[in-house]
Amino acid sequence: MPDQERSSSPYITADAVLLGVSVFWGTSFAIVKEVLAETTPANLLFLRFGFACLLLLPIAWSRRRTWSGKFLKPGAIAGLFLFTAFLTQAWGLIYTSASRSGFITGLSVILVPLLSVVLWRRMPPRAVSLGAAMALAGLYFLTSVDQAQALPFNLGDLLTLVCAVLWAGHILALGRYSPDADFFWLTFLQLAVSLAGSFAWVSLSGELSLALSPSVYLAALYLAVTCTLIAYLGQTWAQALTAPARTAIILSMEPVFAAVFAWIWLNERMGPWGWIGAGLILGGIFLAELRTKF
Repeated sequence: MPDQERSSSPYITADAVLLGVSVFWGTSFAIVKEVLAETTPANLLFLRFGFACLLLLPIAWSRRRTWSGKFLKPGAIAGLFLFTAFLTQAWGLIYTSASRSGFITGLSVILVPLLSVVLWRRMPPRAVSLGAAMALAGLYFLTSVDQAQALPFNLGDLLTLVCAVLWAGHILALGRYSPDADFFWLTFLQLAVSLAGSFAWVSLSGELSLALSPSVYLAALYLAVTCTLIAYLGQTWAQALTAPARTAIILSMEPVFAAVFAWIWLNERMGPWGWIGAGLILGGIFLAELRTKF
């Protein structure tokens, strides 16, 4: 994509939308962490995606004439990545801090070009390899060195690593399908698949519960409107205009916003080695993506 094209209004707007998405997502870590003291990850996701789909139903009805069966496959694939990424992230937040979850989730940015290598059998540029090494070193410092955190590498960190792989798959799936799909139907199908997955999970596990405090419902509604509807409509629309690698580097600001909001909302603190690890992760992300053609 030529520089002149990228500087035109639609691309600037797409970049701004993606930055706004990263802000919304950054706020979600602390909110989910707090809500999980009262409910389970699958039950929270059921409420979140239930609200999101209900809010989109009137729009879906008004746009019913634009529906096509060809949207089913891309919507199902992207939706499967979306649901499993959300589930592992929320599950991981039971055991790890919101700020650490944000930075580990940010590793998905490194994984986008690396997964592209696996899928298309091309060796990664040196910058990508160096960036990945920096990010792995940062993960070690973030989770293993600073004893003041009293939180060594744990199940929550492992689940969040799995989440990072799934987010990378989701970015690649949207990069593959967004340019040729109706962005509304692709978003709606992703959320519908996620709702179906979370409902199946809570039903089979017996975790379904609606006897919750108003704060849980308010949190689920906030997550549904800002971090789900606005964020995924925006991301799906923006990725029709820009490449997956460019999307990834803009969304790499998410862990920064996550750490800031966790500090404000939950009073979370990271020790000096934790901040060094976070810096290495961000440095690795930017090194890998700024040197990647997008």
